Amino acid sequence: MPAILRLSGSLKDVTGGKSEYTVEAGRSVRAVLESLGIVPLTVALVVVNGEQHTKDYIIQDGDAVRVLAVVGGG
Repeated sequence: MPAILRLSGSLKDVTGGKSEYTVEAGRSVRAVLESLGIVPLTVALVVVNGEQHTKDYIIQDGDAVRVLAVVGGG
């Protein structure tokens, strides 16, 4: 069973508006982001199955991974 990666906020802009991807288990969140053209430093938060993790988390079958962008302003 593959995992689902969901992008939030401005991260969708990098992928042409697509917000959800089916991804293979066994890769880190960081590696998946890079493969999508997303710079990992632009990600502020990684939530896997409702729990916060780092970008080095290795995705497992059936995971629901949500990544949120860094928000700036002034």
